[in-house]
Amino acid sequence: MTSGRWGATSCALLLSWTLCIACDSEQAPRVIMPVVVDSDGIVEFDTNEGYHVQITELRVAFDNVEFTSGGEMHGSLLGRLGHGLGELLLPTAYAHPGHYAGGEIAGEITGRFVVDWLDDGASLGEASLLAATYSGANFVFTRATADDGVAADDPIIGHTIALAGVATKSGETWTFHGFLDEEEGKRVIGLPISEDVSADQTEFVVDESTDVTLGLQILMVDPFEPETAFDNIDFATSDADADGDIELVAGEAIYNVLVRQLQVHDQYRVSIR
Repeated sequence: MTSGRWGATSCALLLSWTLCIACDSEQAPRVIMPVVVDSDGIVEFDTNEGYHVQITELRVAFDNVEFTSGGEMHGSLLGRLGHGLGELLLPTAYAHPGHYAGGEIAGEITGRFVVDWLDDGASLGEASLLAATYSGANFVFTRATADDGVAADDPIIGHTIALAGVATKSGETWTFHGFLDEEEGKRVIGLPISEDVSADQTEFVVDESTDVTLGLQILMVDPFEPETAFDNIDFATSDADADGDIELVAGEAIYNVLVRQLQVHDQYRVSIR
């Protein structure tokens, strides 16, 4: 008798759970949204070493952008702690407002991309999102291949990032250029998603009436703190032969700083256009 009652109860619970899933499915239609490049984050800026920097090329290879709902917000406490104890508890990537991690994936745009972040408005395709409240996004670094829509002789092939620019200080000028290789398959988790780049809380509600375009941004300047993607780089010291031109070479100090800084999610966001 006990076994029979348990079996009946289990069947009832299973039926109830199945019906709930069906109801949730009916209440969460999929919404298709265009995704484009947003170049607003590519600005001229001044670093903590006193250099004025202008980016002339910035392309990044990645795949599978995921849009997440829920998750835990990082930074409320760490922002007050500054770069002391907070840095020991959690890495810088989780130390700013507006960043959520651990959310459920409820939308995505799949595929491989080599994004030219100076080409504002360039289409990356369409994302499919369940009707939900979104708080962030993730993507995965990769290495560019000839199948990614670039020319067969494009020098970015085999690399993650193609970067070039100009730095000036006290009347002197340095150009820099080269390729950076992020770890293959490295996930960047917790990009904020909002209309306002300085929003310290990010939630974006999607329903059947939502009609917007999502933009992927890379940020040269941190919207919350006086930090830039090129802080702690001394271009004069990096110019070993003093010819005013710096090639980014693996293992050198400038290369290592840029690889480390451009892999944290503070440098990226999803805008609503």
